[in-house]
Amino acid sequence: MLKSILIIEDDEDHAFLEKDILEDELRVDVKIIYSGNELDSVHLHLFDLVLLDFNLPDITGMELIDQIRKKSEIPIVLITGQNELKLAVETLKKGANDFLIKSPDTINMLPALTQKVYSEYLAKKQYEKKTKEADLMQARIETLSQTLTTLAHYINNSTTTIYGYAQLCEQHPKDNERVKKLVQISLKETNKITYVLKELEQLVNSMEIRTTNYVNIPNAMFAIEEKLRKKLSSENR
Repeated sequence: MLKSILIIEDDEDHAFLEKDILEDELRVDVKIIYSGNELDSVHLHLFDLVLLDFNLPDITGMELIDQIRKKSEIPIVLITGQNELKLAVETLKKGANDFLIKSPDTINMLPALTQKVYSEYLAKKQYEKKTKEADLMQARIETLSQTLTTLAHYINNSTTTIYGYAQLCEQHPKDNERVKKLVQISLKETNKITYVLKELEQLVNSMEIRTTNYVNIPNAMFAIEEKLRKKLSSENR
């Protein structure tokens, strides 16, 4: 809901007309400043929309739009004269949301126009929010998929080794020394799976994976593998 409007207008009479009709029809709070210099003393976050006169005594509308856009995404409606229509259209490319030609006949259009511009602004912000949420969800899915694929790779390597050694044990059941050696290696591979799962859990927690995009899981898993290699190496000493 539109609650507050900032008017930047050097013509006091016209500023009064704008303020009067907006307060009367929209029931909003309106503040008026009469030059671009006064903008430095204004907190833009306190307003929902800016009405900006194109011709101010100390700065052009185009320059002031640039200044506002460096600080805020607040909707801007430009008030311009008929002879500045072409320039007014150019301001739409610079960051203005809409414009209105200044005249006694068009002042009555101001409440409807400001309400429309503000509604469009809110709709755009809502769309951007939903798009961001959709992108974040896609990032979560991609990260989870990458994590599971990489995890499956490392576990599959160990289980394949264990399975192969189990077959060798079946083929040479009476070779006690060989069977013992194969069992020891299989136990190490089992410990490797447990270790990888534990390290991966810590990795996910530390990365805050629910809000992270493009997580480089493979490199992280290689780091886990290196830690595992050192761990097994120290156990063999």
